[in-house]
Amino acid sequence: MVRWTSLGKMSTFVLAPLALLSAAAPATAQDNRYMGQDPARVSVEELVRTGMMYNERPVIVRGELNYSDNIDTDNSIYELRGKDSLRTIRVALGARSFEDLRFKIGNQVQITGVFFDLSSVNMPERHPLLRYFPGVVRQDNFGDKNFFIAIMSIADAEPIESDLKPEDMSETPDIVDPDIDASGLTQVDLRELVKDPSAFVGKEISVLGKFRGSNLYGDLSIRDKRTPRDFVIKVADAAIWVTGRRPRGKDFRLDPDKRRDTGEWLRIVGEPWEFEGTYYLKAIKVELAEDPEDPDLEPVKVALDEEEEAGPPPEVAFSLPIDGDRGVALDTEFQVQFSKPMKAQSFHRNVDLLYGDDDGFGNPFPDLEVLYDDTNRTLTVRPHKELEPDKEIRLILYDAIEDDEGQKLVVQPSAAEVDPAAAVVLTFTTARS
Repeated sequence: MVRWTSLGKMSTFVLAPLALLSAAAPATAQDNRYMGQDPARVSVEELVRTGMMYNERPVIVRGELNYSDNIDTDNSIYELRGKDSLRTIRVALGARSFEDLRFKIGNQVQITGVFFDLSSVNMPERHPLLRYFPGVVRQDNFGDKNFFIAIMSIADAEPIESDLKPEDMSETPDIVDPDIDASGLTQVDLRELVKDPSAFVGKEISVLGKFRGSNLYGDLSIRDKRTPRDFVIKVADAAIWVTGRRPRGKDFRLDPDKRRDTGEWLRIVGEPWEFEGTYYLKAIKVELAEDPEDPDLEPVKVALDEEEEAGPPPEVAFSLPIDGDRGVALDTEFQVQFSKPMKAQSFHRNVDLLYGDDDGFGNPFPDLEVLYDDTNRTLTVRPHKELEPDKEIRLILYDAIEDDEGQKLVVQPSAAEVDPAAAVVLTFTTARS
């Protein structure tokens, strides 16, 4: 059984409303930094597809308010549904709000608030603002309910009619091309865009590039990939991440994980976008393009294979206490050192501490703290609770943990006997009292 720890395994987004800040929580420096920012008007669908672009930004979004599942509803958390009814974001008011969302169920509403990507928030339950929204951090695997709006102002909105048929809803928002005539846009050479991307920020442009999948040829750093759907285009020695839309459109659908699809040329209509020093091409429309006549546009081959460039996958190099140790002190904190630098966020809800006779009910360490020090490649696990004497205890590292190059932790064959999703299980026995 996988038990969710305080570090959140699922990627979750939160939208916290602005107008009720004073009612929802005391003013803090964290709250104040959201004030004075112009909220971006976005749709539920855009937040679901490209949520990372709006992390901790004020937004205005509208949709239909509905009940969520029982766990959410018990915490006064509901759902905001988009035009296709399949795209939803969890929503809630602060714990000290005097309003009640139940009276708006089934209505079209407009919400103003701050949008959060919880996977990027360290210990969101302690966040100066998020801690006033009980139930934001779920302790179970809640499937596709990965988005949340903590409301600060909500108003009725005019109904939004959907022209989508039920059988078309599952993929339509991702593949329907907007009515954009790319012929009238500025045609920008990808080499010029990569050379000086800041010159094109805020401008709608058209860019030609050869499809390179989800970085299948190692053209760019995998660390800069923002969403699972991002892909790379390249000409000559210039490449860029494309985000915001899948590599598909009218009469074509490319698979980012298949090299056989990388022979296609694409024309991307979009806007350059900067995030933490890296520039992306935020796509508005993706279409197939004719092969260019200029042979110099053909992507330059990389010198090394992906495997040679990435090196061996990460392993557990050492642990304190040592795996198998007996007589472990009851106030012990655990340390695990890895063979390679690890991706800190991959430990988020992917580390657990359980007793060997755990029955799957409750949580023996509700305040479990997991910290990663990149300097010495060491993970520290603090139970924040005295261990029970003379008991077998297991430190479980799940298979979603990866290194900085995106390679998964080497799986121990015996780990699956403890949990099918476990990669490494370290076992200790506590001292007698």
